[in-house]
Amino acid sequence: MNGTEVIPREHYLEKLRGLRDFPIIKGLTGIRRCGKSTLMTEFIGELKASGIPDDRILYINLDDEMSRIETWRDLLDHITGVVGDPKDSYLFLDEIQNIPEWERVVSTLFLKGADIYITGSNSQMLSTELSTKLSGRCIEIRVQPLAFCEYLLFRKESGKDAATLLDDYIRRGGFPAVALLEDTMPGLVPDMLMGIYNTVYTKDVSERNSIRNNELVSNVCRFVMKNIGDRTSVRSVSNYLTSKGSKTRPETVDSYISMLEKALLIGRAKRMDLKTKEYLRTSEKFYAADLGLRNIIVPYSETDLDGMLENIVFNELIFRYGRASVCSVGDLEIDFVANSEGTPSYYQVCMNIGDKSTRDRELRPLRSVNDNYPKTIVTYDRFPMDDIDGIRIVSLKDWLMEE
Repeated sequence: MNGTEVIPREHYLEKLRGLRDFPIIKGLTGIRRCGKSTLMTEFIGELKASGIPDDRILYINLDDEMSRIETWRDLLDHITGVVGDPKDSYLFLDEIQNIPEWERVVSTLFLKGADIYITGSNSQMLSTELSTKLSGRCIEIRVQPLAFCEYLLFRKESGKDAATLLDDYIRRGGFPAVALLEDTMPGLVPDMLMGIYNTVYTKDVSERNSIRNNELVSNVCRFVMKNIGDRTSVRSVSNYLTSKGSKTRPETVDSYISMLEKALLIGRAKRMDLKTKEYLRTSEKFYAADLGLRNIIVPYSETDLDGMLENIVFNELIFRYGRASVCSVGDLEIDFVANSEGTPSYYQVCMNIGDKSTRDRELRPLRSVNDNYPKTIVTYDRFPMDDIDGIRIVSLKDWLMEE
């Protein structure tokens, strides 16, 4: 594939097209290097192709170390100096969280008629914070590393079949730059992944939180990444660190996990009680934003494959529906419940269900749900199997490739 070729990510571009000129601020959020800036560039190209003059479009990268824009007033002066009257202008402000009190600029220009698109790489940019800072005038578009359906497009010239590419995806993750590098210079992929991790950790964890004990925070990150898909409590992490000679209070662990979550390195799957619909604070699960990052700081092992499969399904559900939770049904647990326009769907994830005892174990929680909403077992096993009691059995590959 030509290294300069841009592959449109229609899942997100369709949202931007639909929101164009709508009187609301568009906030693209996601981990660094997931493709937010490229999406902005693609959309700017579409605006120009539709006839918008160049002088009515302004893109500013606020993560550029050479930039002289340091304060909100610098930013406002720069924008008004370039576009003049902001009415009917299109403003793209990349990594806006780097400017203190940035919301003052964005709110001012929005009220004067600008169509504004902002990006950010930490959870201060997520929906609740955006709504608070911008008085409810913002909509979040959450951007992730490539979903598998997108990954197939990025690797279309690899000559590999979908099953082989799925194994690559599990090992190397879905950062766009990594996917493009796989077929040209695969030996550089580990270095690129480590570079992405180091950048995210340094800028969005260490520097942002003025960390003094980076080794301890890194150990917390490795523990969480190693145990993706397992029930995790701050006390279990604290006990592990203490056993390794780093006595750490649960409260400290909790703050470190929160830092990693705000940096978007990990995602939290809250536990919902199906009967009460309340979220429980105990025994939550965590998943990596990208398995490539996870596997670069925790050596890849097939013994961890169960958790990695759950990780892929969790991220795919976020891609499709925006949210996914662990679901408690009495004493039983369903891996995930997702909600689409008021309709829940339930998912179990496993390596295979050829063995009767395994099959019964995976079916039991789904059978205990007394409703008629969709229930699915997603399995790594690629052999087709008929539905059981209305519960769909589907391979991970086929499920990920569905529209």
